[in-house]
Amino acid sequence: MWNNFCAVVEDLFWFALGAQTVSPVAVAHVPAPQVLLAPFKSAPVHLPLLMPATLAAPAVSTLLAAQPARLGLSAHSTVVTKFKTIALETKPAASILHAPVVMYVSQPLGTACLHVPQIDFDAVIEVLPYGTAVTVIGYAGRFASVNRSNITGWVLKDDITPQKNEVWPEFIRGGVYDVLHADTLKSRSLINDMFAGGALALPLQAGEYVTVRLKSEHRTITWSRKRPRVAGDWARLLRGTAGIHIGVTPKTDTVIEWRSSDGEGRLGYVEAVAPDQAITISAVGTDEAGLFTIKTMSEEIWRELRPVFIEVA
Repeated sequence: MWNNFCAVVEDLFWFALGAQTVSPVAVAHVPAPQVLLAPFKSAPVHLPLLMPATLAAPAVSTLLAAQPARLGLSAHSTVVTKFKTIALETKPAASILHAPVVMYVSQPLGTACLHVPQIDFDAVIEVLPYGTAVTVIGYAGRFASVNRSNITGWVLKDDITPQKNEVWPEFIRGGVYDVLHADTLKSRSLINDMFAGGALALPLQAGEYVTVRLKSEHRTITWSRKRPRVAGDWARLLRGTAGIHIGVTPKTDTVIEWRSSDGEGRLGYVEAVAPDQAITISAVGTDEAGLFTIKTMSEEIWRELRPVFIEVA
């Protein structure tokens, strides 16, 4: 008999909830007992409990926990009754654990950006190359929800890192970047060893350094099939290429190319141009193989080199 009574009360309760709009203002006039619904991080909402005051707490627990979604409860809601507090748990979707944060693809072969947070047939939107910066907006299991260039997808959490220096090289003046140096390996992963310097077991080359430096500024060169792309021949090979401007006036963030007294080609990156036309350039291999240098040259000195400056859009 008691079970039948509870069943009738439950039906009346759900009918009442579906037939009326809850008004928190009317709470003061609701007779006891009452139910306080306290969704996670939101203001309390009061609802009248349409059942006798003698109904036991276990019955209330069963009634409310059966269908929390019908009460509009969140994944971490609690129900506070006259008798006790009842915790209700529902399985959340992708949870946003923090404000959006920039991370970097750390897998040398890149990582697949998926349409859904699972490995499935034809779920790959695109393959994100090593070093790609993505904005992480949430997590679901072993996947992270990321945004890149107005495309939102899912990547494996283990394939990205918040530490940029784990992916991008940090060149230090006076450092020698041989074939096994960690920053040489990072550099060649970033450009997919496009010059085959890694395959030939060479120390970091001037063209590789300049290409990585351009990539760090979100600029790339679209090369033709002509080879070899060695220092000293860049201006000749790139003349007439879309997005490339070649001149004799130095500008910040341009590539400087010249030939040494012995005819050897040289490449560097213009870090700054002073008002007196002195320039500061960074380069690899101008003094010795793999050596990273930063030098400032007065206008009189650099003009003696007869350089050209390659601007990449």
